[in-house]
Amino acid sequence: MQKTLKTEFIAFDLETTGISSFVDRIVDIGAVRFRPAFTSVDTFDQLVDPEQAIPPMVTAIHGITDKDVLDQPVIDEVLPAFDDFIGSRDTVLVAHNAPFDCGFLAAAYTASDRRPPNNRIICSLRLFQLAFPDFKNYKLETIGRNLGLIDNEDHRGLADSLLLMRCLRLALEVLPQFEYLDNLMAGSNVYHFTDFSSVDITPPHEFLQLQLAIEDECALKIHYGEFPGAPMLITPKKIFRQNNTYYVKAHCHRDHFEKTFRLDRIVSYNVVRK
Repeated sequence: MQKTLKTEFIAFDLETTGISSFVDRIVDIGAVRFRPAFTSVDTFDQLVDPEQAIPPMVTAIHGITDKDVLDQPVIDEVLPAFDDFIGSRDTVLVAHNAPFDCGFLAAAYTASDRRPPNNRIICSLRLFQLAFPDFKNYKLETIGRNLGLIDNEDHRGLADSLLLMRCLRLALEVLPQFEYLDNLMAGSNVYHFTDFSSVDITPPHEFLQLQLAIEDECALKIHYGEFPGAPMLITPKKIFRQNNTYYVKAHCHRDHFEKTFRLDRIVSYNVVRK
């Protein structure tokens, strides 16, 4: 059986324009490759142009501004380099609150028409709850403070990846039951990027006209949301399903970038013929 301390891990973390992987975009990817028993590390650090504005309230959290990402590569250009960094499918990926990061990366791979890596991805939350049962909350920065690893919270991809690595090393020291990788996997919440991937589908019957609009490259006027205001003009690109919810990906003419809309929140729509 493979020893956990000799296993190659990659801890990774993202910063984004918001909390929805369907609407918001990645602005920062950080990652660190390491083996818990060794001191050498290899890092990945890349800002990403999200092709949409970063809300001020989000900039207040991670400090990344529209100016910071203005001349950075878009996600289509970053993913191949990230794939190269991951390398072997035997490398175990680690993320804190993994469904958040996996959801954003899965959406990015889908939008870029790329197949995501098939590596196993551990969510570190459960491990830290086992290793540090007396902590009152399990935000990564709080764990880092409680362990005396940080004084300030950076909220950046690479900084949080390095912090995650350091926390994981300490957690494994106090969890002898995870001496072997198989035991660690059995005792962890493990994901794959494909768990969060979307599936292109034929839409529900009431949205068949939307599918025809996609095929004919027509625009739509939609009333959207619980309290819809003036109609929005969008050009739909494709319809997909994720977790039993239907979505349409479309260019929003009001905001001038591609967005994702839930079909069940479209109150009404009209096709704008050419």
